[in-house]
Amino acid sequence: FALATKSGDWLPRLQLMTSNSDKCKDGSFPVNHYALVDGSNYIDLGETVDVLVVNWLPKAIEMGDDIITVYEPSDPEFQRIQVKSDESDSGCMYGPEFLVYEPKTKTFATMLFGSKTMRNEAPSMKAKMGKAATLYAKSITTKGKKPYTYFSAAIKDCTSVFDCPTVEDANEQLEKFSNP
Repeated sequence: FALATKSGDWLPRLQLMTSNSDKCKDGSFPVNHYALVDGSNYIDLGETVDVLVVNWLPKAIEMGDDIITVYEPSDPEFQRIQVKSDESDSGCMYGPEFLVYEPKTKTFATMLFGSKTMRNEAPSMKAKMGKAATLYAKSITTKGKKPYTYFSAAIKDCTSVFDCPTVEDANEQLEKFSNP
């Protein structure tokens, strides 16, 4: 059904839905669950999700009237977005984007590690290249005069056994991902 209703040729994204998400705020999606997001369709994958980590590439994105996406860190536009990402509510993010395979839905998806917290977690994800990983929500408490707690994605070893995609499917999605 998903293939028959797909409105574009892009890969869906994998996202941890935290209490800051509009869908969690309005009660339409559970807090600290992972979502497979394809357009306006959000599939609840649960509190943890197993993935096969296939590849990664650098990405900078600015969300506004137009969406600007740059994949080359030496590009001045990438660097502009990188600097602007430090501004509050700028709509800018940058970091490694991973291509993953989610076995429950048999879907390839992207996952951007675009926030400061996620960029700190990215080496753990990169260490799982070609291997399975389990994603979960980790509680983080800031230090300082006004500490606060929030949740972010985290990676641990996967102990589940699952079927991997065919080599043909993996190569097709890898080609699409590597040549945006």
